[in-house]
Amino acid sequence: MDASCYNRREKGQARITPHEWEKLADILDVPVDEIYEPDDNQVFICKDNATGNYQGTNNIYSVPEHLLETQRKYIEMLEKEIWELKQKNK
Repeated sequence: MDASCYNRREKGQARITPHEWEKLADILDVPVDEIYEPDDNQVFICKDNATGNYQGTNNIYSVPEHLLETQRKYIEMLEKEIWELKQKNK
């Protein structure tokens, strides 16, 4: 695989095929499920029609679900802290 193909996969612009996952696992001498990350755990948070070097291209940004869950928990903690501080100020 040349550098540009690898770069597209690394950036998420091209998918890694099941066969490529198997090859990577063989090279790394690990089970496929240890390195494979399915796309179904990502949530799309923004879609825009940015222009520039890639005019007319839709840019889609995604965040893995586990990161969103971490942020949700942090927000809940902050909301609780705000509520407690408001109770003290009454």
